[in-house]
Amino acid sequence: MPGAGSFHKPMTTVEAVLIELRRALLEGDYPAGARLNVDAISKQLGTSRAPVRDALRILEGEQQVVYEAHRGYLVPEMGMDALFDLYRSRELLEAEAVALAVPTLSAAAVATLREQAAAITSALLAGDRVAATYANRDFHFGLFRAPRHEQLVVAITGMWNADAYRSLYLRDLDTALSIAADHAGIADAAAAGDAGAVIKLQNEHRDHELAVLLAHLSDPAEEAAAGTPWHSALSYRPRKR
Repeated sequence: MPGAGSFHKPMTTVEAVLIELRRALLEGDYPAGARLNVDAISKQLGTSRAPVRDALRILEGEQQVVYEAHRGYLVPEMGMDALFDLYRSRELLEAEAVALAVPTLSAAAVATLREQAAAITSALLAGDRVAATYANRDFHFGLFRAPRHEQLVVAITGMWNADAYRSLYLRDLDTALSIAADHAGIADAAAAGDAGAVIKLQNEHRDHELAVLLAHLSDPAEEAAAGTPWHSALSYRPRKR
């Protein structure tokens, strides 16, 4: 068929609504605890209620929103204990995934990692938080996917999706660029096939990410005064830059 190679399937209304809701969640239009009103969203987007409900069900399956009777869809809230548990669980499972995946990386896969690292920086410089978020996810999951270990990646995906503070990580673009600078070293270690070095660098990268998040959520001095033992409880070591 002439020109078939350039054919693109038209986007459905549900797909278009889903893209917009993902953008709104990532950019903080709906902070933790906010209600996503189906009627208001459908009016704002000029569509019927049905595709909005379908898109919200997809996001519910990804743990990005929750449904509560008589309240509807909400952005989940997350206490400090849950946040620390999430980071500790990520540390354990991501280390296992990297140990399995890095020895299997091809030269093409490493080249893709470098491209994704560059894409993260380019998106941040352009102020495009959504593109940066997805490029960042692509980069890290390129280090998690090992053959025959799909369920490990499914578990890690669920933890990333369950993070109620996803909109805060890129709030300060200068700080986000500092964190993004870690990706080059991680890619170099992956290129060398050194899974141990990748795990170490990823742990440090995650520490830095958590420290930035906590700085957004509250004053660290007040956190310490309140007796929240986040440093000792999880053995995180936020880096000074």
